[in-house]
Amino acid sequence: MKKKLWNIADLIDLEFFLNQDNGEDLDSLAARDRKIYTELPSVTQGSPPPQLLRAWLSSRREILCQEDDDALSGRTWQETLYLFFGVALFAGLFSGGGLAFSFLSYSGREPVNVAAYFTVFVLVQAILFFLLAGSAFFRRIQRKNIIESSLLYRLLHRLFSRILHKIISGVQKKTSQKVSAETQLKWSSYSSTIKQIRQRHGLLFLRPFFLVVQVFGVCFNTGVLAATLFKVIGADLAFGWQSTLQVTPASVHNLVHWIALPWSWFPNAFIPTLSQIEGSRLVLKEGIYHLINADLTSWWPFLCLSVLCYGLLPRLVLLIVVSVQQYQDLAGLDFQQGYFRQTLHRMRTPQVSTAARTEPRISGAAAQKSDTAPDTVTAEPVLGNKDIGQAIGQTQEVDSGFPPPSASALPLAPIIALIPDELLPDCSSSELQQQIGHRLGYTLSQLLPFWTLDQNEEEEQAALKDAIKQNESSDVFVLLEAWQPPIEELFSWLKQLRNTIGPAPVILLALVGKPSPQTILTQVQPQHLQTWQQKTTALGDPGLQLIELVKS
Repeated sequence: MKKKLWNIADLIDLEFFLNQDNGEDLDSLAARDRKIYTELPSVTQGSPPPQLLRAWLSSRREILCQEDDDALSGRTWQETLYLFFGVALFAGLFSGGGLAFSFLSYSGREPVNVAAYFTVFVLVQAILFFLLAGSAFFRRIQRKNIIESSLLYRLLHRLFSRILHKIISGVQKKTSQKVSAETQLKWSSYSSTIKQIRQRHGLLFLRPFFLVVQVFGVCFNTGVLAATLFKVIGADLAFGWQSTLQVTPASVHNLVHWIALPWSWFPNAFIPTLSQIEGSRLVLKEGIYHLINADLTSWWPFLCLSVLCYGLLPRLVLLIVVSVQQYQDLAGLDFQQGYFRQTLHRMRTPQVSTAARTEPRISGAAAQKSDTAPDTVTAEPVLGNKDIGQAIGQTQEVDSGFPPPSASALPLAPIIALIPDELLPDCSSSELQQQIGHRLGYTLSQLLPFWTLDQNEEEEQAALKDAIKQNESSDVFVLLEAWQPPIEELFSWLKQLRNTIGPAPVILLALVGKPSPQTILTQVQPQHLQTWQQKTTALGDPGLQLIELVKS
């Protein structure tokens, strides 16, 4: 089985740090992530994406912990989840044991009712289990997930989120005097971090609540069995059955044999015989003094095995199967989504310096010889569309002397660019490809216009769906002019775009400034960028990323 590198707490912290990077300058992010990469051991630098992101997360955690050790939401989530599991464990043991003790209270006058014990501790659980199995079957036919659609698990998720929100709010108030206002503002993104986990990782975030319920079920049945065995060993119990209906002992015997099929290969002592069933029938007007003790005690092995087979084992199997599935899904994370690919791209792309190289100081005869030569300054060449890849390998790195990776480099993922119809004639695909590849780590697969006069929005969205299938793309690039303020029509269009491509892909809103006579890809004014940041944040779309496409 593949080794698991990640858990839910790690994913929450990863999403939190990615949220922090939203709206930040791409050049500063590239310098920071490249520095993290160059400080890694050479063995780690050639690792696959999950291990590289794990190393990146560890470095970001170390930096944050230097400011405030209580600021990690993943740790808070983990501790709260352990609290849920602890409550489920103790609540299950005490409720199961307590309920069983109340049923097994025997004063010597009236035996324990076998039908009542079986109904409460076996039949109810069996019905719930088969309802869960039937619901899962029909949900699978409808291509829905039983955990996501279950009311119980959604309520647990909501309760858990509220508790987590209160804990995080308490941490914020506790440390509000120690950190800056900017850090406090970033902490407010914890709730959106949880939402992003739900959107990007789906069941990985909901399965723990399913496991909490199974832990409660396992502990409940364990408590019932422990209490029953304790009473059997430490007290003189009598079990009997009775019914107002005209039920014959032979009918009860047949029913008992059908129920006992899972352990029918056991010795006969674990299944009441017909004579024992006849001898344990209660008639109120006759009392129990004429009944044989061996018949009254013959029921407890059957009841214990019924709880074991129909109560404890199904819950235990569900707990193990879902835990293994959760482990495998966590171990199989490939981190090929847009947010992660951009971080990996920044780590693996050397920082290119266009500054002049500084010659070392020369002494002795060599210095005298150099005095006769004219002073020269060597500048790096300007990067063009064709030689951008070669220049990355030849120019000077500002962070370290590590060569650019080759064999371990992450292949560029395709992305579809949506360009306003009025800008498309003046948009150079080669220039746009250079900016997208160098700054974002994507390769431009196709240009599509939007807000055209000859197509409505539905037709444009249908064309985008077809392009996504043809190019095997998921993330979408949208070119916008920052000097034009965002309008409600754009926000409505973005919501429709999100519905078209689904919740997981990233929508990159690439801002450019006012077009120049030479190109439309110009720098954005700071005040325009701030306006767009405020407006897009109000959308509440965790998969929406705002970037400056051009930086000097």
